[in-house]
Amino acid sequence: VANINGDPATRMAFCWFTNEGIEDGEVQILAKKDATEEDFEAGTDVITIAATPKTTLKLVYTGACLYARKYSGMPGNVQYKYVSHKALADNLTPGTEYSWRVGYTGHWSKIAQFRTEDENQGEFTFLYMTDSHIMNALYIKQARRCALAAVKAVPEARFCVFPGDFVEDGSYNNSEWEWERWFEEALNPVIMQMPIVPTDGNHDDSPNINYTFHFNTDNEFNKKYNIKAQFDGIVYNFIYGDALFLVFSMQDFWRESYSYKTGTSTYLTLDLGRWFRRKTAENADTKYRISLAHFNLFSGSDHSTDSEPPLFRTTMLPTFKDCEIDLALQGHDHTYEVIGPVNPDNCTPILSAITDREEVAGGNSKNMTGYKGGTYCTDDGTLFFIGATCGEKRYYPHSRQRMENDYNNGKHDVANYFDLFTGMFGQPEAPSFTKITVKDDCIEFNSYTADDDEGNVTLINTMRTVRNKEHTIPTGFEDLTPEQTPREGQKFIRDNNIYILHNGKTYNLLGAEVNLNK
Repeated sequence: VANINGDPATRMAFCWFTNEGIEDGEVQILAKKDATEEDFEAGTDVITIAATPKTTLKLVYTGACLYARKYSGMPGNVQYKYVSHKALADNLTPGTEYSWRVGYTGHWSKIAQFRTEDENQGEFTFLYMTDSHIMNALYIKQARRCALAAVKAVPEARFCVFPGDFVEDGSYNNSEWEWERWFEEALNPVIMQMPIVPTDGNHDDSPNINYTFHFNTDNEFNKKYNIKAQFDGIVYNFIYGDALFLVFSMQDFWRESYSYKTGTSTYLTLDLGRWFRRKTAENADTKYRISLAHFNLFSGSDHSTDSEPPLFRTTMLPTFKDCEIDLALQGHDHTYEVIGPVNPDNCTPILSAITDREEVAGGNSKNMTGYKGGTYCTDDGTLFFIGATCGEKRYYPHSRQRMENDYNNGKHDVANYFDLFTGMFGQPEAPSFTKITVKDDCIEFNSYTADDDEGNVTLINTMRTVRNKEHTIPTGFEDLTPEQTPREGQKFIRDNNIYILHNGKTYNLLGAEVNLNK
């Protein structure tokens, strides 16, 4: 797999597996579209980079996946070590089509493609796919159908964002076979044409850290911040064109300390919040700010009554407000959902920010709201988007009455929740993907279902977001030296923790008074 890791105009990262004991490995790159084996063997202008090998932990091969046991004929307790090879290419030429392969003399992979970002990148397109949950032949078939349709319908896509739940059995007794099928079969059509922009889902979590071994994304966060994410490379950022992408995991809310009752998480509020503000301040001149995570701040199907969303809203909405996030790409809920723009102060929809909506037949699982299309202005709030699933596992939209009953019964904490679903809201009943195009005047969404194995698709929704105001720069979270004195009401950082000065006293974000002079 190729991954964006740093500047996508000049860098590309690579990762691949071999069996245990095979530590020789290199990536070969050639500035030629659709290069052949003969082109590589000729050696002319081939860039060769040695990989860094790392032997994995023992990874359960079939594990909890009953289908994998039957398919492979192996018992669930069989374990293997592999070698994870990682390489990073620097000094690539902007705006160039490259072919690449990995391996070593006499043993080479198939040849894949990618294109670097243009030097003065204007409009560009990327793919959104999520929640493949690889577990058996049907799930592999559906995800592969979606991948084939996506690359056929959107050949101009520069990369594919994938916010988690690659596999189904990501527990302690997990299944490396499922990961193998994701790379080698289900998503292989996309992998062969463009880099993947991943972050982990709850089904991908494992103490065997399979995720870390499989991807090669930037790991600056885990190197610099106090509370580490559970996997390397699940919190990272990059700029493409006029958009800042902030990729992160909310699943680490439990690290150090958290409380469902008070809606607190030291990881989300302190380290992740600080990272968000720093990255938006450092890249303040980008027009659009886009986040990518698996878990939902808002969703309208079965995960809407989980324990975590109230905690996520309490901890993350102040960060989204300060950083003026335009678009939050989510996964996890397996339903097609257009939410907001949401006022971060009171969790209400900003209806004045919506124009050009089309009214259609509604009140059913295909489209509960009866809305399609629309233009959503994100000047004063974030638009949240879930693009259903690229696979087989599906949930269905909750009705207004069900959401009201859930609120009255204490199952979630948002009054008039149904009103937040301001666009198309339903279950497409087929593997789905979205083409997202970042333009000068908008971000345009075209969502499709994959209809067969021939790459035929059906367009199910077209909409766009716009931003008219210039972004502001988050303040008050810069590192302060001991000699600097914070101002009244200012949030500031000392020793990787956030504090606020109020009436001459210092408080942490949980409201406890602290003495920093001790």
